[in-house]
Amino acid sequence: AICGGEIHKDTGQIQSPNYPDDYRPSKECIWKITVSEGFHIGITFQAFEIEWHDACSYDYLEIRDGLTEYSPLIGHFCGYEKPEDIKSSSNNVWMKFASDATINKAGFAANFFKEMDECSLPDNGGCEQHCENTLGSYKCTCEPGYELTADKKSCEAACGGFITKLNGTITSPGWPKEYPTNKNCVWQVVAPAQYRISLQFEVFELEGNDVCKYDYVEVRSGLPSDSKLHGKFCGSEKPEVITSYSNNMRLEFKSDNTVSKKGFK
Repeated sequence: AICGGEIHKDTGQIQSPNYPDDYRPSKECIWKITVSEGFHIGITFQAFEIEWHDACSYDYLEIRDGLTEYSPLIGHFCGYEKPEDIKSSSNNVWMKFASDATINKAGFAANFFKEMDECSLPDNGGCEQHCENTLGSYKCTCEPGYELTADKKSCEAACGGFITKLNGTITSPGWPKEYPTNKNCVWQVVAPAQYRISLQFEVFELEGNDVCKYDYVEVRSGLPSDSKLHGKFCGSEKPEVITSYSNNMRLEFKSDNTVSKKGFK
């Protein structure tokens, strides 16, 4: 099987000679890969099985960051574990596969593609808060206390959760700023078996009407959504202290698509 060569394209696959059958003894293959100017090269391995030696002296795959055998070494690989994903620092990579005269294995298959750091663009990849570059892509992340919205780029106040602390504070999302529209948050509070849970509002200011159909807080004893209801609250009147019937309490906050207020604590 012929192997090696100069490759000028933005995406492709490199395989050991004869793959997926065992490679032949005494082979030496050198690939020189170049993608478009201004990009890096990403390499991911689909399969990897090369005769193992603790210094990879028998059969090996060598990858260098450039176009020659003297370019900086990225890795010298053998054995049966797929190498981690690789990213070059320029638009060139040099790869060499070598096998000795004995013991042949299935070899390797690797994909290469042009890779860019979207997070280094002036718009931060379109991310409102943090941008994390990944191989072949990127993702937006948010500060603690915030979560990604449906567009996967903007961040909004996070809310809800499972709480087992003996005491603490629950606040509406975005506190002390106004809560966002279209939020639905559920907190499930669990105390030790012989305890009950007491809930005391320090601040309470929600959009309100008589039946609390726009924005509201609903408190129940128990964790399921059909547990016994203590009350559904809205407006600016602080609810009385609420004590659960058992060691579980469910608190749900819902806001509609208009009018935001300060919320609750």
